[in-house]
Amino acid sequence: MSAPTAPPPSTVEKVVLYPVQLEAMGKALAIELAATAAHCVGDGQSPETAALCWDTFPSGSSEKDPNTKLRIDALLGKHVVLLLSQDDTSTAFSQLSLLLWLQRFYVPKPSAEHAKGKWKETIAAGSYDVRSVAALTVIIPWYRYCQMDRSCRWALTAEGKWTNAVADGPWIDVSSCHMYAALLSADPPPPPGEVDVPSPPLPPKELLLIDMHDDLNGLPLIESTLRKTGKWANPAISYDLDSGAGTYFASAFEYFLRNTYLPTVGSLEATAVVFPDKGAYRRFHTMVERALVGIPKENVLFIEKKRVGTEISQSNTLNYMTADGTQAERESLDGGREWAVLIPDDFTNSGSTLFGGGKIVKSKLGGPATIAAYVSHFIAKYETELTCKFVSKLYSEDGASDLDTFYTTDSIPGSVSLLVAEGQKRVDSGKPQRIFITPLAPVIGQWVASRPTPK
Repeated sequence: MSAPTAPPPSTVEKVVLYPVQLEAMGKALAIELAATAAHCVGDGQSPETAALCWDTFPSGSSEKDPNTKLRIDALLGKHVVLLLSQDDTSTAFSQLSLLLWLQRFYVPKPSAEHAKGKWKETIAAGSYDVRSVAALTVIIPWYRYCQMDRSCRWALTAEGKWTNAVADGPWIDVSSCHMYAALLSADPPPPPGEVDVPSPPLPPKELLLIDMHDDLNGLPLIESTLRKTGKWANPAISYDLDSGAGTYFASAFEYFLRNTYLPTVGSLEATAVVFPDKGAYRRFHTMVERALVGIPKENVLFIEKKRVGTEISQSNTLNYMTADGTQAERESLDGGREWAVLIPDDFTNSGSTLFGGGKIVKSKLGGPATIAAYVSHFIAKYETELTCKFVSKLYSEDGASDLDTFYTTDSIPGSVSLLVAEGQKRVDSGKPQRIFITPLAPVIGQWVASRPTPK
């Protein structure tokens, strides 16, 4: 089955919809696109001027059942840019439901009789119109399920711990990365009832993901899954390791390198980028070399990381790849100059590999240096306690952290809002600002604006 194709740019009006936790990003994206930021409200907020109301049914459960409402005239004939948030799985079903509904929804015909009685009777009577938005672009700033992008064999050790080091282990993973991609790609259900009500064709939809933690030799595995569904209108683009761009992809790290980090760089001879593991090096080293033109190969480094089951360890060496593709060790970052070191990764759960990388870098320095860390997605396991511990360690004065600054994006609003608040407490007490947020709205806006509107 072939996906709908995208025509030349058109004048279809764009409307940005968002879950309440992504309100700031949604409004900023609308400005980037010169589009309408539909007023989206949460449960209990006034819906008078809203286009989308994330209502729920009353419940004592922490995960309430959705009762989402949409204003019809805000959507018909529009190119909807839909932001999805995955920092809180309690809203996962309501967001997926909205994604399906926008592609095919039914509108009961105006009826005083049904307004007095039951609107559901319009289904049996076929007294409704089937409608859809004109086009749909789905933006997922943080693809939560990317961490399980493969299936390994697992076994239990005598101590009852999981290990993936047994060749014929009897357990396998469910690859949630690809399962969720299938759910995103699914068609909406047919119109309800037995009456055959005419339906418009499904609107073309496109998808954007940011810095996916999902790769095979640096290339995203999920791309083939999405392509094979035949449900997406994204023009096929070979994945570009230099820019992090591809059919379904854009890179916040590339944007950060060019717009935030590069302006601060002095001598490239005294600039080092140290990836906390070889996987991150494989995904991003050419991006660094293109953004920081002229940086010596021996200054783009990585630390070996070993994972057995849930146990992770880092080696105490700095490695790089020579021009002929040979792995070599750099014993030190020479003295006589002040180094600027960046430790980047796509995401962090606890910060352990970032702090560990900082400690290894510090041990290799022969003189003064500033050490910064960057991740596109600050997860902190979605835990308040872990985020607070991360900030406390970043600001510690007992040698627990060798990082001077930390950069991330606003892709995970729950974790990042707490990160910013905890950092601001330190700034208010007279300490330097060490936490900096790179907004994703410009990255997303550039991607959407550069593409023809699907029709």
